[in-house]
Amino acid sequence: MATSSTSIPIHSLEPDECILELAGADAKVFLQGQTTADFQAAEVGARVYTAFCDAKGRVLADALAVVVTDTTVLLRGRKSVLEQLATHLKPYLAFSKSTLTPTDWGVYCSGPAAGAENESEGAQLIEENGELNTVVIRRDTKFSEYWHSAASKIRHAPKEVTPLARVDFATARARVEVTTVGAYLPQDLNYDLNETVSFTKGCYTGQEIVARLHYRGTPKRRLHRALASAAAAEVQPGDSITNGDGRRVGSIINLVSLGEQLGVLIEVIPDTIGNSLFIGEKGPKLSSVEACHPTTDQSTG
Repeated sequence: MATSSTSIPIHSLEPDECILELAGADAKVFLQGQTTADFQAAEVGARVYTAFCDAKGRVLADALAVVVTDTTVLLRGRKSVLEQLATHLKPYLAFSKSTLTPTDWGVYCSGPAAGAENESEGAQLIEENGELNTVVIRRDTKFSEYWHSAASKIRHAPKEVTPLARVDFATARARVEVTTVGAYLPQDLNYDLNETVSFTKGCYTGQEIVARLHYRGTPKRRLHRALASAAAAEVQPGDSITNGDGRRVGSIINLVSLGEQLGVLIEVIPDTIGNSLFIGEKGPKLSSVEACHPTTDQSTG
C-alpha cells in the first residue's frame, strides 16, 4: 500500500534493509575476489547487483552495490542477512586494506526520479556541503530506489512510497532471506540471467561450481513468479513447493502482500509448470505461475 513519506521517518520505511560501507584502498579488490560481479570494471557511480557465495557456490547474501569512489562502495541488503555476512567476511577483511561498517542510511522506493527514463543504469550521487547524502537508483521505468543518510534532507520526497518487496516482485529480483542463507545456487535465483553473475571475471569464492553449471551443466530449477491466496500468509521463505503427487519440486524464495493475494517468487523445476503446484503438502494452490527466464534458457532447451 502506498504511504505518505512526510508522516513516517525514512528509516521506518524499510526497517529490514540496511546499507553497509566498504571503504579502503582494497575495497573493489576485496569485492572482486568475494562476489559474483565484476567490480574491476565498475566505475564511480556504477550500480552493481552482486552475490556472495560459499565454497560450494551457494549464495550467502545478495546485495545491490553502488561504487561511490575508487575506495568506497555502499552495499544494500537484508539487515539480518548482511549481519551474518559481516561475520562471515571478518577473517577475510583482516587481510584486506578495507573495512566493512554499518551506516545510518535508510532506503525507500517510489516513482522514478525526474528524467529517469532517459538516464543510464548507473546511480545518481547527490552531495550536500561536499558530502554524499543521497543515492538514486533506477529500478525500471516505474520505480526508483532512494538511499538517504540520516542527516540528509530528502530533496526528492515522494508523494507515495512503494514497498521494496513489491518492486523486487515486479522486477523478478530474488532476495536471500535469513531462512535461506546458503540454500541456493545463483542459477536457482536467475542471477546468471540478470547481470548478477559475471562469467568473464577472475576467480571468486564458489566460482568453479557456478561456472561449471553454466558451461557444462543444466540448471535444475529456475525462478518463477506466482500468486497465492492470503491463506498462505503463515508460510516462510524456504518452505517447499510440491506437485499434485506431493513431491517437492521447489521452494519459496520471497513473499509480498498484494492486498487480497500474496505475490510469491519461487524456484522450481521448469518442467513442472503447467501442472498444479502447492505450498507445502497440498497447502494453498499457486496460480498465475510464470517463468522469469526466456524459453531458450539452458534449463528448458
